Amino acid sequence: MIAYKNSSVKLLLTAFFLLLAGCARMGQSVEEPQVTLVDMQMLEVKPFEAVFQISLRVMNPNDFSLDLKGVSCKLNIDGRHFATGIGDKHQAIPAFGTDIVPVTVYVSTLKMFSSVLALVQDMDGTQDALQPMRYELTGKIRLGGAIGMSVPFESKGELSLAGQLSNAAHAGNRKLQAE
Repeated sequence: MIAYKNSSVKLLLTAFFLLLAGCARMGQSVEEPQVTLVDMQMLEVKPFEAVFQISLRVMNPNDFSLDLKGVSCKLNIDGRHFATGIGDKHQAIPAFGTDIVPVTVYVSTLKMFSSVLALVQDMDGTQDALQPMRYELTGKIRLGGAIGMSVPFESKGELSLAGQLSNAAHAGNRKLQAE
């Protein structure tokens, strides 16, 4: 009977220490991941809405992997709201690692065309007139697993259309020459 009590006590102590070890991870603070915009592709244009897929590089500065459940974000261009999006791709960002996360964003076509019109009105016929546009990306990364919380992020940078238009013009010229 004493051997039975000893094994029960050992089992309870083992369970207690395992529970403590699991709780220790839960109380760990999460450093804010670094998020940058790396790509933006138009998927679809409807009468009142355009759909883009943006690719975000998520860098994990933590010494444990981040179990990503989803991303929500807002994209401002030149200080004006441009798009809002959400992504639900479940993936793990490794400790001290990085990965690309796709996010679908939605844009009002009215806002999109007014931005293009403002850009065209600022041009004087040269590519030098195409100044880089400032962007600001803000949002939250939703984490799963034992952490189960949202971590905010913010990223700022510039989008340059000069190189994009030059590449599109050269591709168009090649296509026209090939026909």
